[in-house]
Amino acid sequence: MIRYAWRTSRRELLWFPLALLFFFVVIVVMMRHPEIRFTIARGYLGFFVPLLAGITAAYAVLDDPALELRFATQTRHVQTLLTRLTLLLAVQGACAVSFQAFVSALGVDLSPLGSPLDVQLAWMVPTLTLAAIGLSVSLASAQCVTGAFVAGAVWLLQVLMKSWILANGPRLYLFMGILEPGRVDLAASRLILFAASAAAIFVAWLFLRRQERYL
Repeated sequence: MIRYAWRTSRRELLWFPLALLFFFVVIVVMMRHPEIRFTIARGYLGFFVPLLAGITAAYAVLDDPALELRFATQTRHVQTLLTRLTLLLAVQGACAVSFQAFVSALGVDLSPLGSPLDVQLAWMVPTLTLAAIGLSVSLASAQCVTGAFVAGAVWLLQVLMKSWILANGPRLYLFMGILEPGRVDLAASRLILFAASAAAIFVAWLFLRRQERYL
């Protein structure tokens, strides 16, 4: 199943994360100041990995060239959904972990984000949330571009309206672990966002069961 998903996925969804990783590696090498390197590393992990996950997730299922044939087989819809989502998250995760290893070798200290687990959650939570949004909206609208647009719009609003969201609904702020790692409600925010992501994926599965919408 994973092998089929890998072979039938658009190559842009696989090589673009690597291209973005290479771009940030070059930028980090060019910048010598430790604080600037930390800011770049935090930006890549906390902002660009989640954004790319949200956009690529919108194409994860509906972009399958053999989608109609898959619907005609005995393959379970939940298996299709989770396999595609797991593949793209694995690519993003591999890039994120590789980048952390690289910047650590350069002496970049990520401890201001918290413990090693906190560092991972800082990018994992917004990545999963935006991926769930992109996936569920694309299946709800039966349009990949709509899911990508909504995921990008949510990302942009979260970036631009940080102060407003932290004042009115801080537990819904995607980037708290990256920008506000010392907040006491960080753990509650992560739990809420994880639950919301799970709910969005469940909704995506419900829409995927209605095969006639995609044929």
